[in-house]
Amino acid sequence: MAGSIKVCLDLADMIRKENLESRDKIPTSDTHLRIWSSQLARSEEDIRKLLTALRDAHFIFLVSIVSPDPNLFVYGEDAYVFAEPFILNELKKHSEETLEKLYEASNYKRKSAFQITRELFPKIKEFNNTPLGRAINLSVMLEEFQRMLTAQSYEYTDQWRRNKLQEIFKDEVLLAEELANSTNLRENDPTKRAVDQLKEQTPKEKIDSNWVRAKENFSTEFLLRVHFRKYEFDIVKRLIQTGKLKEEKDIKYVRDTIQLMESRMEQDNLLKRYANEMIELRRYAQAKLNMIRQGLGTK
Repeated sequence: MAGSIKVCLDLADMIRKENLESRDKIPTSDTHLRIWSSQLARSEEDIRKLLTALRDAHFIFLVSIVSPDPNLFVYGEDAYVFAEPFILNELKKHSEETLEKLYEASNYKRKSAFQITRELFPKIKEFNNTPLGRAINLSVMLEEFQRMLTAQSYEYTDQWRRNKLQEIFKDEVLLAEELANSTNLRENDPTKRAVDQLKEQTPKEKIDSNWVRAKENFSTEFLLRVHFRKYEFDIVKRLIQTGKLKEEKDIKYVRDTIQLMESRMEQDNLLKRYANEMIELRRYAQAKLNMIRQGLGTK
């Protein structure tokens, strides 16, 4: 089963795609929990927890479009919106058009979305669990979310979000580091005989079991970030040398990350100590990329 962080990111991408491409634009808990549960092989309860984590990490906004009412046997219903300015702007236009059409259909007169929400939002409970009530809640909250994105833009950057997600799932992050360390220990085991090392380099046994186990729970990019955060450039190089990293996109990620770290070296005095290792890894990754692109990567 994939790790929670990876599943969260996949779920966030699904919501973003729905917001941009689907006919209804905004997925809701009433229909999409079942769909996502099937697609991601998680229970609906797990999906709800992951959605809460995505909200707390500022990847998405949750809109309560229907309030629960036990007296009327009404269950609550949430809508999900990816936290991105362009998406919010488009959804706001779409929700306002929908609200104006619903109001006209039920009241036989036209009003702007602003006039409708000003008139009806103070008595929103009367419209709970109705199409008009859903549209009013959505329109009001999307406007609020636009203000939040503007006022707290830093907390909606990709880096802030990913850091927050790692903090939420810190137990899994620690497990990933333990798995990475376990792989490192096996690579550096001084008790191995030369014949054992030669055997490990045969094509059928290139992939270390710990690395495979780690990749089942975490993305390659996430595991590489663990190594880079610990300045383990030599470990990353060995992963490429031994075939554990062999996909072009993964090696390109290594090269590009090293280039980015080199550009920020003046901001990190500790990083300067690893300048030679970084240069060596970047050059090795670039050479490997050249071989892959020339069709020589497996020779």
